[in-house]
Amino acid sequence: MKIEVLGCYGNIIGDYRATGFLINDHILLDAGTVTEVLDDDRLKRIKHVLISHTHIDHVKGLFPLVDELVMMGNYSFELISAAGILRSISDNLFNDLIWPDFTAIPSERKAIMKLREIETDKLSQVGDLLVQPVPVSHTVPCVGYLIKHDNIGFMYTADTKPTEEFWEIAREEKGIEFIIADVSFPNRLEKLANKSGHMTLSMLIHCLERFGLDHMKVFTTHMKPIFLKEILSDLVQLHYPNIKPLQQGSILSL
Repeated sequence: MKIEVLGCYGNIIGDYRATGFLINDHILLDAGTVTEVLDDDRLKRIKHVLISHTHIDHVKGLFPLVDELVMMGNYSFELISAAGILRSISDNLFNDLIWPDFTAIPSERKAIMKLREIETDKLSQVGDLLVQPVPVSHTVPCVGYLIKHDNIGFMYTADTKPTEEFWEIAREEKGIEFIIADVSFPNRLEKLANKSGHMTLSMLIHCLERFGLDHMKVFTTHMKPIFLKEILSDLVQLHYPNIKPLQQGSILSL
């Protein structure tokens, strides 16, 4: 499995890009960054888009993606998430007010974007992967993901403060090689992180230790660029060599 980090930051400023991962060239995990990085030939290969929640920094790439695909001809993809998240996207974003309803363009039968609900209590086949959305604790309905191929895989917290079910699955599931985890704020802003549905490094480490995952390889994501140096300083001081910051443009392999 190849995971390209298209963007991994908690704000869009300067060269820092919003959350987006491209898996095996044809599956997007969140869509904060898409067309800024991928050319038309690579956009054509996208067949599935997994969405964690409806905040703009995780879905904004959908708008130019569908527009570009419809201009190029007969291309389409599945937009995949839990039922309530898909409903919110349809009602509030692709509603012919904020953006055209591409679930009916050029027609419902040949739509560029086809909605697909998957259940939160089991793995579902998505392309060549097995995928399970896992509810997490954010300010809006949000799911992390368990993603596997050939009995190995990784987990992605999406945007969340400390939560239960996600870490229970991470502890029990076999074959998890690493976790991509939200660390948006430095340790000194723990109250703000908790109120906004995010984590600091200390909060993340508490989850890892509580669930017996303190030796799990972890990559931090959604770091606010304005606090990046401070978050990296926190990481040095905490001496957790298995926790590393994601780098935009890097590739993770399983």
